[in-house]
Amino acid sequence: MAKSIEKIIIIGSGNWGLALASVFSNCVPTKVWTIDSAMAEHINSNRENPGEFFKYPLPKSIIVEKKYGSSFDENQTLFIFAVPSSQIGVVAKELSEHSKSPLILSVSKGFDARHQCTMSQLIKHYIPKAVVIILTGPTIANEIAEGKLTRAVMASDDLMYLALVKEALQNDQIFFEISRNPIHHEVCAALKGLVAIAIGMADGLNLGANIQGVLMSEGIRELDAVSSFFGINENIALGTSGAGDLIATCISQDSRNRKLGNAMAEGLSLEDALKKVQMTVEGIAMSKTIETLWSLDVSIPLFHMVNGILLGRKKDIYAEICTIIKSL
Repeated sequence: MAKSIEKIIIIGSGNWGLALASVFSNCVPTKVWTIDSAMAEHINSNRENPGEFFKYPLPKSIIVEKKYGSSFDENQTLFIFAVPSSQIGVVAKELSEHSKSPLILSVSKGFDARHQCTMSQLIKHYIPKAVVIILTGPTIANEIAEGKLTRAVMASDDLMYLALVKEALQNDQIFFEISRNPIHHEVCAALKGLVAIAIGMADGLNLGANIQGVLMSEGIRELDAVSSFFGINENIALGTSGAGDLIATCISQDSRNRKLGNAMAEGLSLEDALKKVQMTVEGIAMSKTIETLWSLDVSIPLFHMVNGILLGRKKDIYAEICTIIKSL
């Protein structure tokens, strides 16, 4: 049966989920599904200040409820997965018990270390008949919530549903760039976090903008090198979802990856830095893949260095950054 979009259900009530709800509720009636009734009640009753991390008013039209708290028609519903990448598999498996061929927009950036796949591939693993579209690019949640403009890539290999979702979500704040290569864009999005972690480390050590510029430039080169290895077009690597997202993540003070790097530069362990950030940091998930690429002689010294620090193999962050700068 052909699908239409009469309702949006956003699974995930974090910064990103609520920010997108604020935008897309102007396009289609929108619900936000959260973990339990207590969280739903908290957000609904504190609509002017829903939580510690999301501090922007929510439109009254948005309904927040416990996940699966109401029925839905899978042929008239667009599901938006706005949970951390570590929870995508859980959410997909759960939805598969209620819907066999849902229409899904995945907005989670990351890489699944266990299955060595992107988020759209992971969703398809659990829901083989799902139609999955991805949204990625420079999309800092707080800026979206503040009403600031951006441009993002919407990608799918299913042109009919790609057009359907693009038309339904058309708005005056997030402008869509269309692509048929979702996995390529997802790979680029997953890599950018490592560069932002390095920028956070340099910032935490007060090394200045010059060093950050050098590291960012090297990060873009290595992003292009990895993309080339995977057969990803240079226009994608150096475009909105690649270099564009990388730069935004590096320079934004709201970037979780940058905050993690900053905390580690203060001397905190990875575990303690994650506790300080108090949010999922997607850049860590590429660890195994980076080590494999390094063993295959892909030229990614910055990625390898950051990975070594995250894994605890390298302790002196200042010395490591100096080594990278000298060797480029």
